[in-house]
Amino acid sequence: MNAYLVRGAGYHRIMSDDGLPHPSEALTLSEIAGQLDCVIAILQQGGAIIVYSDDQQHEIGVLTRDRRLLDEASIAAMIDTGHLPPLVELIAMDDRGETP
Repeated sequence: MNAYLVRGAGYHRIMSDDGLPHPSEALTLSEIAGQLDCVIAILQQGGAIIVYSDDQQHEIGVLTRDRRLLDEASIAAMIDTGHLPPLVELIAMDDRGETP
């Protein structure tokens, strides 16, 4: 099973008004590690996990299998690893007809 971590802003932009598919949970990294069976069951049902740092001070992203987010996650990962230029540059390239 593949799951993707998408930053919160990108996730909420794509999802419906309530922001999450159902079922959904908010868990810290340690809680995710300790509850893998539950996390896998939620993801298999099409749900999502909001991922927080262990101190709950930072929202890391959303763990999901939602198909609408695969392109977003893929593009974000390629930008983060340097395989694609930043989004602003991609938009400018597209405007010039030079998309990679």
